[in-house]
Amino acid sequence: MNTPNISETKKAAFQLAGLIYGISLDGIVDRNEYLALKSWCGEFEPLCEQDEFQKLHSRIKPIIDDGKINSEEIEEIKMILNQFLDEMDALSEEDGKLYFLNGIFKGILASGDINTYEMYRLNQWLEKNSSLKNTPPFSELFGIIQSVLEDKSVDDEEAKKLKSYFSKWVEG
Repeated sequence: MNTPNISETKKAAFQLAGLIYGISLDGIVDRNEYLALKSWCGEFEPLCEQDEFQKLHSRIKPIIDDGKINSEEIEEIKMILNQFLDEMDALSEEDGKLYFLNGIFKGILASGDINTYEMYRLNQWLEKNSSLKNTPPFSELFGIIQSVLEDKSVDDEEAKKLKSYFSKWVEG
């Protein structure tokens, strides 16, 4: 068995940070989004063999395991993650943004719905990280989001297209 390395730990933390961001875009954490958080805990539990990750996991898992997530707990998880990534000197790593984006996609997909407000918030995040504009999947995503927001709303066809695009990157 391969021993997880530090980059896997950072990947997991960035993905959770993105997942939290994606889930909280619309201000509501529904049952499916909660299950996505629970799934993250299970998926990355093997990384607990590493002390660094064990510390992170042991602080986050009890918050998620209580059966519901409210806005205060979302903020607490964000704080824990920022502190963790800061201690690992990872906050400035460009590669982390790709894992963060993957987490955002998972968070948006978890609700089963894609709404206009979420796309405006995703667009804000993309603009804040415009240095990635020429890097896949960011390069394509900038255009897709701009196109979707041209008429200031996400229709059913656009939502379907976005779900397909997000799913491709989550699974790939």
